[in-house]
Amino acid sequence: MTTLSSRACAGMAVLLLPLLSACTADPAAPAAPAATPGPTSAHRLADSKALRLPLDDYLLTTTDAGELARARDSLMRRCLGGLGAPYTPRARENADIETNERRYGLADAEIAKQHGYHVPDMAKTAEDYPSAIMPLVTGEATTHNGVPVPEGGCAGQAQRELHEADLQGALALPQKLNMESYLKSQKAPAVVKATEAWSACMKESGHTYPDPLAAINDKEFSSATAGTHEKEVALADVLCKQKVNLVGIWSDAEGEYQRFAIETNKSVLAEPLAAKQKTMAAAKAAAAQ
Repeated sequence: MTTLSSRACAGMAVLLLPLLSACTADPAAPAAPAATPGPTSAHRLADSKALRLPLDDYLLTTTDAGELARARDSLMRRCLGGLGAPYTPRARENADIETNERRYGLADAEIAKQHGYHVPDMAKTAEDYPSAIMPLVTGEATTHNGVPVPEGGCAGQAQRELHEADLQGALALPQKLNMESYLKSQKAPAVVKATEAWSACMKESGHTYPDPLAAINDKEFSSATAGTHEKEVALADVLCKQKVNLVGIWSDAEGEYQRFAIETNKSVLAEPLAAKQKTMAAAKAAAAQ
């Protein structure tokens, strides 16, 4: 089976989510033990949209990221107004892709039919501030209308109020454990067996891939939009996942690894949990003002 690759990471690139962060994270933190937790009987799970994993409590989920972005916008608005340069960023919503929705590849038949493996267009990009006020955003200007600009600009002040620097440092360990659980669960006997069954199902449909990541990362599907063949393969992929219960089996196996890692690293995971709670409390307070 292949490891997590560029398309799998890129599929989450719009979110600033835990798995994406783990794609590049290499923190100097204690790793989860190599011991393998015992097998469990997998539940059936046809769609991973609402899937939650144990380590989600220690990471920024899609919902958390949306709340944090809206709080940042609120703080930016107040800061710029205080400098005499009022600006209101566009209203934000949570991203359409949920935290673990594509963790095991595409699992939504309707998206497969309409978009293949491509991520549906989302008009929820980061706010671009007008060039005239960018020096106030970044801190390139030191004063405006006789009022001192905060260190690092309004963006720097917002990050400090939300304790974001502390949060990013604290997230290093759960991000590492998050990636390790993915890679370990990928090699779990039950997951290997289910993947082989998925591959056989795909072959019956006329598509030859060793595992779902090979399909979603097929270079043939790298064009700007999905073609008919990509949609056919993507739909067969999802239906085969459902047939062999790949998402249920894989998520159950990974959930066991994550619970094992949390129990083993309980004392050191207290810091990232507290840091997340502190940031999210600050975000809720900022958004309410």
